Amino acid sequence: MKSQPNRDYLSNDDVQTPPALTRRLVAHFHPTGHLLEPCCGEGNFLRALRAHARAATATPSQPIPTGPKKPPTPGIKPALQNFRSHSRAFAGQKISRVSWSEIKRGRDFFAWTQPVDWIITNPPWSEIRRFLQHAMTVADHVVFLVTINHLWTKARVRDIREAGFGIREIVLVDMPKSFPQSGFQLGAVYLSRGRQAVVTLTDWTATDD
Repeated sequence: MKSQPNRDYLSNDDVQTPPALTRRLVAHFHPTGHLLEPCCGEGNFLRALRAHARAATATPSQPIPTGPKKPPTPGIKPALQNFRSHSRAFAGQKISRVSWSEIKRGRDFFAWTQPVDWIITNPPWSEIRRFLQHAMTVADHVVFLVTINHLWTKARVRDIREAGFGIREIVLVDMPKSFPQSGFQLGAVYLSRGRQAVVTLTDWTATDD
């Protein structure tokens, strides 16, 4: 067949999400409560979650520290500008804690049993089903940055349904140059507890850098 993705593609689990993309995704989903990054790698999503937590816990009497005022920096990435403005828009919403695990640092996600409100991560694609199954046992909201074919098999759709979850939104994003280029569409798939009658499709592919 013509125009088919590479069927010999092998998943590379050691891939770090660009910081600008992590900030944009965290700002888009604006999680609250106890947040968990279950496979933080070099920490790009974790830093975005912590920055979001600092912004969300600020109050009008305790403004977010910004340092000395400076003129706008020419060429600053729109993703960073959007992250700052969006995080401030949700100032005052409660974030109780930001936690993390990373098997290479001795913290195994599969040993994590404490309930959390949100999981946002770029999971190891070779273990996507196992990661998804466990994520749905500890979190009410799960966002996975994956090629969307990973969550579109019969078995994984069944796992989602049997766990009492539903897909709420899929955010399509362009594949970063640092990611393996497979021909599959990258997306941030947001699942939450409770069946969803409608799935929102958000397309960033025309605007991503």
